[in-house]
Amino acid sequence: MALAVVALIGVAVGTVALVAPAVAATACPQCYGLSALDGSIYADRDDERYPQMLKGADERITGFYGTRMSHPRVLICATPACYRRLGGGGEKGQAIRNWSLMLSPAGANETIATHELSHVEFHERLGSARGKVPHWFDEGLAVLISDDSRYLKPSSEGDRCRLPYEQASPIVDSDWRAMTAGGVDRPYLQAACVVSRWTSAHGGPAAVLDLIARLRDGADFQTTVAVPR
Repeated sequence: MALAVVALIGVAVGTVALVAPAVAATACPQCYGLSALDGSIYADRDDERYPQMLKGADERITGFYGTRMSHPRVLICATPACYRRLGGGGEKGQAIRNWSLMLSPAGANETIATHELSHVEFHERLGSARGKVPHWFDEGLAVLISDDSRYLKPSSEGDRCRLPYEQASPIVDSDWRAMTAGGVDRPYLQAACVVSRWTSAHGGPAAVLDLIARLRDGADFQTTVAVPR
């Protein structure tokens, strides 16, 4: 009987590894060739810059929210082969629910690390209300918190949008996955514009904290946010 149980567990773990390697790698980074560097950071190369990068990302998240609630594992790959082994594709990084975040060689920098950590933190704070938030808002918020200059003007600017608002606002009614298929990144410009404008108009980070509280209390996203079209 004991051998049968062990065999079943082995099959289950093997199935997860085949279907969702990112989840399996989160549970066992060493099984995918990653070594512990510092705390919850795992990488396929011992690079002293990685912990410093995550320290900077942590400071940005804490600077926005005031505190950190999430404590994800961070899986960093220095080679494309490593990232593919974890189940990654052409993206620079990705968040695995509120459990972990993965960074590709191109995404191993403070901006992308902050972007993915923003998703994890937002999801952790939302809890079961996570499903109420559309992708465009989640992504726009991650761009805002990471201060990604590809999609937003400097914070010293009164209006941080890099395109006219009337061209950005249609993102509210879009199918995010369809619009970003094939690596198209214009939707990030649009989402960042709308979220930065809404956040600034409603009190900055406090508006996001209030939104989270309202959603957790049962409020509807569309009614609560109500961005101008």
